[in-house]
This record gives sequence, structure tokens and C-alpha cells, in this order.
Amino acid sequence: MKKIGIVGTGKTVGIADDHLNGIQANKKEWILEAIYDLNIENAQEFVERNELNQNIICSTLDDLFSKVDAIAICTNNSSHREIAEYAINRSIPVICEKPLSDTYKEAEMLALKANESNIPNYMGMQYRYHGYAQVIKEILNSKKLGEITFYRHNLGGSRLGNSNIELEWRMKKETSGLGSIADFGIHQLDLIDFFLNDIAGDISEITAQTGTYIKNRTSPAWADDGKVTNDDVGILYGKLENGALFNLCNSRIFPSDGHCLEIIGLKAAIYMDNNHNIFIREKDKDGNWNNYREQKREEDKHSFLGGARGKQYKEFYDIINNDVSYELNFKYGAEKLGLIEKAVKNFNHCI
Repeated sequence: MKKIGIVGTGKTVGIADDHLNGIQANKKEWILEAIYDLNIENAQEFVERNELNQNIICSTLDDLFSKVDAIAICTNNSSHREIAEYAINRSIPVICEKPLSDTYKEAEMLALKANESNIPNYMGMQYRYHGYAQVIKEILNSKKLGEITFYRHNLGGSRLGNSNIELEWRMKKETSGLGSIADFGIHQLDLIDFFLNDIAGDISEITAQTGTYIKNRTSPAWADDGKVTNDDVGILYGKLENGALFNLCNSRIFPSDGHCLEIIGLKAAIYMDNNHNIFIREKDKDGNWNNYREQKREEDKHSFLGGARGKQYKEFYDIINNDVSYELNFKYGAEKLGLIEKAVKNFNHCI
């Protein structure tokens, strides 16, 4: 069993809680030994709502590092690099929330350092391990769709659609870098890679558009003002190597009703609605689209103990203990952030 520490317990969004669920789903592999947050009240609230022992709260980051075999970084984006680098310097394996940093340049430097150190470095990009993603991947592997022509994915979070919620670090470019297009676009780029890379190739062209529609929030004590300085809606679009087009819409202010995914081939098409119901529509013997669609349901083989995050912590343990190969490393995370920055830059050059 390995001892792990969570850095950054948060206040408004349950990323650390989600990591805790993944840890607790793997009780034979992991035990949460320590937590640390710059705001001790956040750490205390984390302990209370999850019914944990108060003794796991650390007063300093060094205190946490002295007690653990690995760490999970759940802090704001701008602090990921510094904390991860500190762990790597101490030969401590890291699982880090996405994006890897608030800029591609810093993410790339961290990825290079992690690779040279040979210390396990793993990204918290868990969407590919959701049951629906496993079902879709299985369908794609069957080659039933034929040549892929189009991919569309809408993803986001509706919580911040409430303009009365006060300013958070994720709404400031200084502490978060890009906004929605990085927060959710990272997951979208991971999924399109997971689904289509081996059958449609890499992304060959990419650009973006972004917008900020709730421009001001109530100002908290830590901020000079309530101005939102990054995007709350973004679109990534472009082309895959085989010529297929893609459109990735992401938002932190839209209602969840629009969340969906669509993959179209020359022989069949997949559609997933906002409740993760998956349907496949095929062409008939004459080449026309059928008027009906078949629903594909998740089976036991498509789910993992503790869900997607549970699967990640099982994989993280196996990386450390059994030296298994893995794709979701810092290099992969940096590459996806680099694609997003490239897309945004391409858009800016077109203005």
C-alpha cells in the first residue's frame, strides 16, 4: 500500500473530492496520508465533509512531502508546475490535474524534466475511462462506421452560468491561463485522440474562437476587482489527418442540456446525448441512412471499480509498482495544452 497526499483541497469545486473517491476505491493500493491547502479552513472543511481524521492536515507543503510516497496536485493551474517540479526533485511520483500549467512553455519544460527524471508523472485526464467512452471506443474498434468524416463534441459545466457566483481563480488569466477552452478543451482533445487517432490520425489543422460573456463578478478579498480576464466559452475546430472535420464546443456557463457527442462515418454514425445514452445509426443495403437507430448500453466490462477516477488511481499505482507503460504522462498533457494555445493563436492571427 502506498501513502498519498493531496495538495489543494479547494473550496467551490470538488476536484480534490473526486481524487479522494478514486483513492478510496483502491483501498488495497492507496491510503490518504496527508493533505495541504494554503487556506487551512479549506483543508478543515475537506476533512469534515469527507469524515476524515483531522491529523492528516499538514501545516506546510514540506510536512506533507515528508509523509507520502506520491502526491495528487489539485491546486490552481499557475501553481501546478512549481509543485510538480518540487515533487520530481524529491523523487516523488505525481498525478497532476489538467492543464499541466497555465502556459504551454512552462508545461513543456516540466514535461521534459519529468521525462528525464524517470519519476512517474501522470495526468488527471480521466474522461476516456468513463463507461460511455469505453462503449464508443468498442464500437469504433469494430470498424462499423467506416471512414470517419466528422466529429462533434459539446462539453462544459453549468455552475458558473450563475452570474451571482463571485470571482474565482479559474476566471483570471493570471492564475488560470486560458479559461473554458483549456479546462474542458483538454478533455475534448484527449477523447478525440483516444477515439480516433488510430483510425483517422492526428490533428493536422486546428484553430479556435473564444468569448467572455459574464465579464464581471463580485470581487473576493484576494482580487483587486471582479473582472473576468479569460474565456467562458470556446470552440476548437479543424481537420484530422484523414480529412475528417471536427468541432469541439466548450463552456463553463451553458446549461448541461447541450452536452453531446457525435461521430459520423461513411457507413454508420454514433450519437451520445447529455444523459450519456449512446445510439448508432447505420445505412441500409441501398446506401441510405436508416430511419431508426439502435441504442448501445453500457455493460460491466465498460466500467471500472470507483469509476473513471478509480481506474486512474489503479493505473497510477501500477505505473509506480509494476512499471507498466502509460500514455497520460506530462508530455501528453503538455502537447494537448500546446494544441489549444496554437489554436487560439491561429484565431488571433486571422482577426
